[in-house]
Amino acid sequence: MTLPGQTAGVSVFFDPITADLGISRTSASIAYAVGTLAGILPAPVIGRWIDRRGPRLTATIIAGGLALACVFMATVQSAMMLLVGFALLRGTAIGGLSLVSQQVVNLWFVRRRGIAAAAASLGLAAGSLIFPKLFDGFISHYGWRGAYLAVAGLVALTILPVAAALFRDRPEKFGLSTDAGLAPAAKELREEPSFTREQALRTGVFWLLCATGFLTNAIGTALLLNHFSIMETAGIAYGDALLLLSLLAGVQAVATLGTGFLVDRYEPRHLVPLAMFMLALASALPAFGSGIAVSVLYALSLGGAYGSQQAINAAGYAQYFGRDHLGAIRGVSFVFGISGAAFGPLPFAASVDWTGSYAAVLAGCCVLCVVCAAAASAVKRPSSSAKSMVNCKLELAP
Repeated sequence: MTLPGQTAGVSVFFDPITADLGISRTSASIAYAVGTLAGILPAPVIGRWIDRRGPRLTATIIAGGLALACVFMATVQSAMMLLVGFALLRGTAIGGLSLVSQQVVNLWFVRRRGIAAAAASLGLAAGSLIFPKLFDGFISHYGWRGAYLAVAGLVALTILPVAAALFRDRPEKFGLSTDAGLAPAAKELREEPSFTREQALRTGVFWLLCATGFLTNAIGTALLLNHFSIMETAGIAYGDALLLLSLLAGVQAVATLGTGFLVDRYEPRHLVPLAMFMLALASALPAFGSGIAVSVLYALSLGGAYGSQQAINAAGYAQYFGRDHLGAIRGVSFVFGISGAAFGPLPFAASVDWTGSYAAVLAGCCVLCVVCAAAASAVKRPSSSAKSMVNCKLELAP
């Protein structure tokens, strides 16, 4: 239900909004970028709030805010109102609901965190599969303003009661343990880390995960936001371009589960090159090719990149830094990650305005992805935490 604020959902509304308001794609892209930045800036505060008040209250308030954000979008009359609307949508959906949803899963799972977070993230893939067609149907029947009112009702009837009734704080508060129901481990597990936000910010792996999230959001958002325009230049009709979004979502679901399975067996930093090489391929294909075969391969690559990065992002921070201060740490990472979604569309719009095509910016994106993949080999696993250092001092005490 974050899809109303995800780029895959916004992209369906993008052309009808710009046509009705009489604004250029560049102006709309700037509004989307600034709105995204404004909406994501409160994420560190929301993260700390989750740590202190728990996911249930936070998720309920944010879900109500998302419904109201959709109502506001139905009233937009100018580029400035559009900017505010994008800020409300992106802030409540991405900086709020997505953050608290990932947090609650990470609180309840440790040993099987990768597959659990990936399974929970299938909701995003399912939404990407279903909602673009649903939103397109709403727009066809009710216009884009009526469609946003319908989406507001959908949010209020689904995720709002789910958040109020089912979200819970960490299992220890209810006399339960993490990974409830699993057989005892065959071998002793390494102690769960406990990094503060300040300690996490001093590690290379934090910035690697942030860079991966930044690039995936920047390039993926730009590609999805301009999906129909890019497919048109590749000779793909609107109906086929809509089907490619469904294919992308299906591949995203498979890649999310597959990578989640791998995260429980390998360190997330070792899986970063997988996501980056697929994103590099997704950038290169529309830059240097056209036609249905290239477009299908493009959708497969982008879906794979999104899915693998989604699983790495959902479980990686908790695996490296623990649960004690996870909300605060994830709040900061969301600012860096989602800022990619803010800045990503701007070079794409500029490339079209200045050169008449997306080729130049896509080639640059491909190079950045390869550089990030190579940088993963130089990053080390964090070797200490606040908890382990305290335990060490206690053991050394006479």
